Amino acid sequence: MGKVKIGFAGVGFMGQIAHLRNYVRNEQCEVVAIAEPRQELALKVAERYGISKIYKSHLELAEDPDVEAVVASQPHLLNGHIAIPLLRAGKSVFIEKPMAGSYEEAVEMLEAADAGGAKLMVGFMKRYDEGVNLAKDRLDAFRASKEMGGQVFINAYCFGGDWIRGVEGPLTGDDPEVSNLDFRPRNPDWMSPAQQEAFNLYMNIFAHNINLVRYLFPGRIEARAALLREGTFQQSTLLESDGVPINLYGAPVRASWWEEKTELYFDNGWVRVMTPSPLSQQDSARVEIYRGDRAEATLLDSRPSWAFRRQADHFVDCIANNLTPRSNGEDCLEDMRIMEDVFRKGQWM
Repeated sequence: MGKVKIGFAGVGFMGQIAHLRNYVRNEQCEVVAIAEPRQELALKVAERYGISKIYKSHLELAEDPDVEAVVASQPHLLNGHIAIPLLRAGKSVFIEKPMAGSYEEAVEMLEAADAGGAKLMVGFMKRYDEGVNLAKDRLDAFRASKEMGGQVFINAYCFGGDWIRGVEGPLTGDDPEVSNLDFRPRNPDWMSPAQQEAFNLYMNIFAHNINLVRYLFPGRIEARAALLREGTFQQSTLLESDGVPINLYGAPVRASWWEEKTELYFDNGWVRVMTPSPLSQQDSARVEIYRGDRAEATLLDSRPSWAFRRQADHFVDCIANNLTPRSNGEDCLEDMRIMEDVFRKGQWM
């Protein structure tokens, strides 16, 4: 079996730091092309990583028969604009989270993937964190054995902090900023412009937390109430699944570390998952399990690993072996449904 041939649509900050480096080091794939309208930047990146083909547009990647799959590292409002023609052309696509600007656009992306017979994977890298998956294994076992009793509450929050952690910066060029003249953002049309702005901020942060709760706790989640504030991701949301309340909240806070937790409470204890700063390459989630009957807490250890690297390896494996991605588009469509419903039911502060 030959190597998976990967193209990149966009090689800016996240394209280089969080993604390209991880695909270049994967021996099961080869990065054969990049599409980047900033030509000086494209030339520098292609030279650094030995990439032979440079295009100005993702549409040229769609026409390249050598490209099997594309990593599209763009702001989420560009996801549909870039992914839909690629998926229709039969190219499997990895996109950043959240999945789209609206539920309607996300559905169109899935229709394009079905028409092209391609895979769509969304960049919820927390699902690939080794500590998170240790926690998921224990949670699944506790629910099967009933040893922790029933689930009674879920608490999840993100206050942010230092998400870069001193990572080495990307290559840059002197190219002017490029605008997409044919591009129209696809936020829900029933929202006002100010609400759409708040919705994009909300999704950019809390899509991760909603997706992680769904990964750790099976069941359909419904929005019950929310307090929202324009111009910031400060908010408090009450969700519910199978009678279990889910409290999701957060606000932007300046800190020298990353403050984010997901806590799942049972009758007889809890499992606490402390997810690390996204670009910290040596850290996995820390997991604490407390058992009330023993009055003791256990901290699960995981090997130093980076969720972004494990995520890239998973995408390549899915293309090479025709597997369904763990964060596939069909699954992540649920995040879009939940988040739009939060804004339908939310009260503005």
